Amino acid sequence: GAESAPALLYRRRMEEAYHWSLMEVIPSPEEEGRFALLCIKDVHNVLQEGLALSQTERDVRMAAILKSRYQMMNTVYLETGLCERVRLNQSPGADDVLTGDYASYIQNALDRHVHPGDAGKFRALLSLEHLRERAETIEDYGEDICQYRVRGEDPRWIELHILYSRQKGRVMVNILGQDITREKREEEVHTKTLEDRAYMITSLSSLFFSTYYIDLEQDSFRAVTQQRRVGDVLGDEINFTAALRLYANHFIHPDDRERYLSAMDVERLRRELRWWTPYVAGEYRKLPEDPSAGAEAYSWTRATAVLARTGSDDMPKTAVYVARDITRELDDPASVPHHGPF
Repeated sequence: GAESAPALLYRRRMEEAYHWSLMEVIPSPEEEGRFALLCIKDVHNVLQEGLALSQTERDVRMAAILKSRYQMMNTVYLETGLCERVRLNQSPGADDVLTGDYASYIQNALDRHVHPGDAGKFRALLSLEHLRERAETIEDYGEDICQYRVRGEDPRWIELHILYSRQKGRVMVNILGQDITREKREEEVHTKTLEDRAYMITSLSSLFFSTYYIDLEQDSFRAVTQQRRVGDVLGDEINFTAALRLYANHFIHPDDRERYLSAMDVERLRRELRWWTPYVAGEYRKLPEDPSAGAEAYSWTRATAVLARTGSDDMPKTAVYVARDITRELDDPASVPHHGPF
């Protein structure tokens, strides 16, 4: 097919302003033509209409995003102290724009709605004085977030996004609000669960000389409590399998090492730990702290790996490993106990 004509889009000065123009070079239709046509066309209005349409489309998309996430938007005019409040969750055409004095809105919120425990941070981030001071530091864009409770027997949580944007030498301030009560309650439950789990593990740790939290998916571990000499041997090791091998070689009777490693093998724990089989346990002979006492001056230890968390498919994700001295519990320490697989 024919090649397209060379073209150049540029801005041309016309009186006091620049207009977009398009220059095209159209070669002669003759095969051996010695001339070309230079065509210049003013396309300024076409481009501006296209840009305006694109901006309108962007505004529509942005409005849809805002309505899906936020219930209220406040636009603060820093020069006058006025505020426009728009209820984003009302239907189009509703009388949902309220105009008033921003400082009065803030004081009314502090007097009637904001929980006293959150009043300090609410005032610090949202006072008109602070908005003006913050605006002076804005070069292009800035954002602050304020979360506060609404007064009541069962307080609701509100999150405000304070958005600063510099446009044509002025800083626009828009404050978007959304109810985050459900998220906060879920967060509180999750935090309480983690705290309870940590408390339980810490409390149980007093019964054991070693406690570790094992990530079975990553084959890694974290020490909760451990003897200093064990920590000296393990050092910075975080791989569970490697740490087991180090521990066995330094602290377990030679005749029990392989059975111990086989019982606590991470693949076995992944395979066997389930809610209906919540732990794997067994005993081994621990070498004496004084090497000169000989390997036969051992004590008995019970090691247990307890299922801590599973995935949606019931596969184990984490476990708690504990170990305690059971020498005194055995009637005959010289005999081999039968409480576990090794």
